[in-house]
Amino acid sequence: MQCCGTHLANTAQMQVLKLAGIDRIRGGNIRLFFYVGSRVREYAETSIARDKQLASLLSCPPETQCEAVDRLVKQGKASLKALKSLRGLLAPLVAQDLQRQLVAQGENELQTVIYHCEDGDGPFASDVGSVLIKLMVGNNARWLAVVASGAMADGGPLVVVGSREADIGNAVEHLSLSLEACKGGMTHGAWRGKTASFKQLAKLNLSTLM
Repeated sequence: MQCCGTHLANTAQMQVLKLAGIDRIRGGNIRLFFYVGSRVREYAETSIARDKQLASLLSCPPETQCEAVDRLVKQGKASLKALKSLRGLLAPLVAQDLQRQLVAQGENELQTVIYHCEDGDGPFASDVGSVLIKLMVGNNARWLAVVASGAMADGGPLVVVGSREADIGNAVEHLSLSLEACKGGMTHGAWRGKTASFKQLAKLNLSTLM
């Protein structure tokens, strides 16, 4: 057994000892966690304050807080699953709307569109971009679309798709100069990345990339 502790002249110096748990480590050794002396009192005071705060947040006594948290975690997972399903249904509809906006621009040398969903995420932006690429197959016009997901101030995922890789590259260069910490790379015919803020997104004019 390895001893890593402070040595005492007499165990009475510890006053009180509270075991906090163990952690099994390699070689069959066990790491022991404990509180001693005044740290036991500090731990108890912190625990009581935490119990009171949780009781207020969860509207239940300490005895049922674990069950309440477990219930909230399960509800959160169910909500995320439902949200993911709804986004999966929404992505094709958004892509269809973007297609209509592009086609409506007629004979423009470069048809462009920017879409920003503050409640979206990376998979949603990727789905919109992937569906839009399929919808635009057979359209001989030059087109370019930027799909952004995330809060305006916090930024988030960014997808750039288009008919020509050169146009996508020019758009990404333009975005990198305008948006904060814009980074990413090309995968499967689209540029996928992220930025730290979308505050300047609405001011971009992709038509200048012609």
